[in-house]
Amino acid sequence: MRRLKTLLLAMTLFVGGISMVNAQAKVAHVNTQEILKTFPEYLAAQEQAKKLGESMRATDEKQFNDMVKTLEDTAARYQKEAPTQTDQKNDERVKEVEKMRNSIAEFQQTSQYNIEKAQFEKMAPVQKKVMDAINKVANTLGYEYVLDRASLVVANGKDITAEVKKELGY
Repeated sequence: MRRLKTLLLAMTLFVGGISMVNAQAKVAHVNTQEILKTFPEYLAAQEQAKKLGESMRATDEKQFNDMVKTLEDTAARYQKEAPTQTDQKNDERVKEVEKMRNSIAEFQQTSQYNIEKAQFEKMAPVQKKVMDAINKVANTLGYEYVLDRASLVVANGKDITAEVKKELGY
C-alpha cells in the first residue's frame, strides 16, 4: 500500500511536471526605444509637441510676467503706504499680497500641467499605433507576452523589433 501511494505520487509529479513544461508561455521582447527614435510619425509628433510646448510657454510667460509685475508694484506701493495705514489695513494688505503670490504659484503649476497634457495628447496616437503594431505582430507570431528590451537584464529570446518596424511600414 505504501509503495502504491509512492508510485501514485511519483506519477502525479511526473505528469504535472510535463504539463507545466507544455504550459510555458511564449515570450518575446521588443526594443521600443529603437522603434520610437527611428519612427518618422513619432519624430514628427515629437517635434509638433515641442513647438506646441514652446508656444504655450511663451504665451504663459507673458501672463506670468504681467502677474509678477503687478505683484511687485502692489507690494512696493503697500510697503510705501504702510506707515500711514492702520495695523488692520496693513494685515489685510499682507494677506492680499500673499494671495497674489499663491495665485502666481498656482498659475505656474497649471501652466506646466496644461503644457504636459497637450504634449501627451499630441504623442498618444502615435504611441498607440506602435502598441497596436506590437500586439499585431505578437498575435501573428503566437507570442503571449512581449517585454520591453529596456527593462530586461537578459534578453536571449526572440526579438520582434524588426517585425514591428515592418508592420509600421518602415
